[in-house]
Amino acid sequence: MPAESGKKIIILHILTILRKYTDINHPMTQQEIADKLLSDYGMVVNRATVKRNIADLMDAGYGIYPKDEINRTFVNKETGEAEVNTICTNFYYEHEFSESELHMLIDGLLFSRSVPYNQRKKLIKKLGELSSSHFSRRMRHVHSMNADSPANKALFYNIEILDEAITDGKQVEIVYGYYGTDLKLHARRNENGTVKKQLLNPYQLVASEGRYYLICNKDNYNNVANYRIDRIMEIRPLETPSKPRSQVAGLEDGLKLEKYLYQHVNMFSGDPEKVEFIVPKSFVSVVIDFFGSYVSFFDTEDGFISCSIEVSLEAMRHWAGQFANVVRVVSPESLVEEIREDLRKANANYGI
Repeated sequence: MPAESGKKIIILHILTILRKYTDINHPMTQQEIADKLLSDYGMVVNRATVKRNIADLMDAGYGIYPKDEINRTFVNKETGEAEVNTICTNFYYEHEFSESELHMLIDGLLFSRSVPYNQRKKLIKKLGELSSSHFSRRMRHVHSMNADSPANKALFYNIEILDEAITDGKQVEIVYGYYGTDLKLHARRNENGTVKKQLLNPYQLVASEGRYYLICNKDNYNNVANYRIDRIMEIRPLETPSKPRSQVAGLEDGLKLEKYLYQHVNMFSGDPEKVEFIVPKSFVSVVIDFFGSYVSFFDTEDGFISCSIEVSLEAMRHWAGQFANVVRVVSPESLVEEIREDLRKANANYGI
């Protein structure tokens, strides 16, 4: 390598070393950086050269900082006066994500039930590499659950196609599946046995309870529908424009995503209606976890609270059934009767 080219590439190697080996808790001295240049790249560089290149990187805004600054007093030979010289040492690279932020992203992947296991492992590895090697080493102890759970390997492809369709305002055609006892996806079929293809107007991608969903409209209906993206077996982008949201019941005023998610617990579809239910005061935190600030509370006697919210009746039916030991729905009566019937079937199922 020509000497001039070697000098130019030194600065890139120093940047790589700082990114790979340092963070605020693990800085490196100029000598340690020089040692790494020798061991990793076979380059003999003195401390003055390291210092000059680090200064250039700092001036260029590469997020390199000294952890320590030492003030040394010396006498200026020309003036005879004492002056202070600040020496910077122990340099580190400030990574784009803090370790706590990376932990949050990695935890999200660990608890995702849609992303296939091998893809989760690769993504976690990539996230770990966004910090220093000290963080990456700790990631060896991180393991993802559900290694043997069934998963759709086309998940990210589905997301990419749907994202483009939503951005361009176009329709998509899908084949939707269900899991069989063989742990494989099987296509839904029409009455005549042919594979069922569905024409959708996609509007929004969301993550809920560790799974990815598509909020959309099935073209031959006028209401909102939710589809599990990991159950889409085939997808074909179309050039036909999507149905305007103003023509879909529930989206006439646009999609207020946060409110929609609270009104459709566990992504059950259906138009929201006013529901009233009673819970013990000790259960209020759980209610807020699921419904956020959209629920209203009214005091009742004997340690109970009356709650009111606009929510999908189907979503509320399943949510109330999940917490049937503490939640009692009081209106509307049609929902109360459906829950009673569910409980009758549950009792019969257990011989009660």
